[in-house]
Amino acid sequence: MGNEVLKGRTALVTGASQGIGMACARALAQDGATVVIMGRNKDALARARSALAAEIAGSRIEMHVGDAVEEAQVRAALAYAHGLGGRLDIAVATVGGPTFMPLLMRDLAGVRREMDLNFTTAFLAVRYAVPLMQPGGALVCISTAAVTQANFGLSIYAAGKAALERFVRAAAFELGGAGIRINAVRPGATLSEERAASPELAGMAQAFAAETPLGRLGRPDDIGRVVRFLAGPESAWVTGQTFSADGGMDQGKGPDFMDASYGKEVMDRIRRGQSVDKPG
Repeated sequence: MGNEVLKGRTALVTGASQGIGMACARALAQDGATVVIMGRNKDALARARSALAAEIAGSRIEMHVGDAVEEAQVRAALAYAHGLGGRLDIAVATVGGPTFMPLLMRDLAGVRREMDLNFTTAFLAVRYAVPLMQPGGALVCISTAAVTQANFGLSIYAAGKAALERFVRAAAFELGGAGIRINAVRPGATLSEERAASPELAGMAQAFAAETPLGRLGRPDDIGRVVRFLAGPESAWVTGQTFSADGGMDQGKGPDFMDASYGKEVMDRIRRGQSVDKPG
């Protein structure tokens, strides 16, 4: 393991069967925390747990199957984590993701689902983690560089994460008296090297890399290390903040995939303000 500065502390990470969530769990476990990973897919979660345990000698990695958008399941996961050692010190809410779709193709049901995925999941983790924490507890939520960028097709995703960032600032004010900190991390486009090289994603990965000042996509561990800092004692005087970890992506706009996805004729109509039915 690492420097074991988190030894004796317990953490819950939602959405931790892969990607950024798994990387957050890794960074916390490497420095000695007992980590409970939560996700919907039992098999994927078990694979992540086995991989982390094998990678980090002496670590304690537990798992709890559940959906981060379901209130009762979030509460059960947090209670499980707290019960391991009678304490909960860290909660990391990583669940979220975009739907690339023009605003004028959206419907209300889809908007609600996406807002639940990108905002409600963080709210639930914070709402039910705090009563289980003592002073010194730390909460970290995952946002997105899309909050500050101009990305065609990401209006709802950006709105959900913007709500999350404002929530973090407001929650920091309310939770300060309890000695509990809350911060957010704003990743840019982030994929494992294997996924970035896959045929179905390679074109998108190259397009985002070309728009990133540091010239590459983020990797999950890039984000995990920032989360680890915000969860640990090194950031004890930091709360209510959102940290960009995006290779400089927030300096400009992201690439536009809409013509390729929906066809130039359809997109020209949308850019003129005309509604278009979603493809069947």
